[in-house]
Formats: sequence, structure tokens, C-alpha cells
Amino acid sequence: MFSPFSLLHWHTSLDPQLKLRIRSPVDAFSHNRIASSDALMASGLQGDGLWLELRGTTLYSPFGGLFHRKNQTGQHLLLTHSSGLKLALDFPLYCQHKHGVGFHWLVGEQANVQAGQALLHYDKALLSQPGQSFGLFLRIVPHPKIQSIHCRSGYHQALQDDLLAIQLVSA
Repeated sequence: MFSPFSLLHWHTSLDPQLKLRIRSPVDAFSHNRIASSDALMASGLQGDGLWLELRGTTLYSPFGGLFHRKNQTGQHLLLTHSSGLKLALDFPLYCQHKHGVGFHWLVGEQANVQAGQALLHYDKALLSQPGQSFGLFLRIVPHPKIQSIHCRSGYHQALQDDLLAIQLVSA
């Protein structure tokens, strides 16, 4: 589903002129949110973001800042950079029914974290549903200084590959 007001733009490669980058927090294939098997994520009601089809088993912090999680079930993870940039991540809603089983948290519910720090080990076998890819929804929380967000489609290696490039509003 195309949104005319979307700030997210998909590319086969990221423009080298865009210097503000966010590395991938996981080993994953990136897809438009409509590729998600989770109806809420695919609908766009959670905002404009991307679906990361997970290949690895660890979630890392792509930048230093404050980490916050709502509960043990992988719902509403928030990383806040000192600049005010906020990165929100959500595992599928059905993970709530597992009551935290399959999630091994390496940091508390609120913690100051370093770039590259491991935050979570997740068990894809326990958390996956038959016939569906397992992943998480990632989005940048709207900020008045962001003009556009650019994403490269394809595979991203955690902490090695740039997932997003951000273009700021001109002064």
C-alpha cells in the first residue's frame, strides 16, 4: 500500500550524499511493512516503517542512547539517541501470548546502552508461527527535523550494513 505522505523511500542502494545513517540492529532481509504477516503492522496503523525478516538470533543497539522496553514480550522497544532521534521496534503481537518465553533479555527494562551492545537473544523456533516468516517491525518516530528516510531493500548484516539513511530538513 503506497502512502502519499510517507517519509520512507525504498532504493536498491543508499545515496552516499546522505551522511546520517543507522546500521541494521539485526541480521535480516528488509521489506515494505505490507510484507508482514501481522495485520496490524501491514495495515500501517503503527506508522510508516519496515518489516525485517529475521535471520539471526540477536538484537543489537545500532547507536548509543537510552533503551526502553514495555514488557518481556518484545512489544514497543524504543531506542532514543541523545539528539532526540527515536527508533521503535515491535515483534509480532502474537509474541505477547508467549509471556516472554523465547526472549532472553540482556539489558533491563530501561538502560543506557552503547552502540553495538547486544540487547536481546530471541529463539526463532519458539516464537515463529508455522508457515510465516518471523520478524520485527522497525520505524523512526516522527521528528520535525526529518525530511525523508531512505532504506535499501535486501539483506542487512547486523552492525555492518546501513539500514536507513536520513535526510534532515534544510535550515
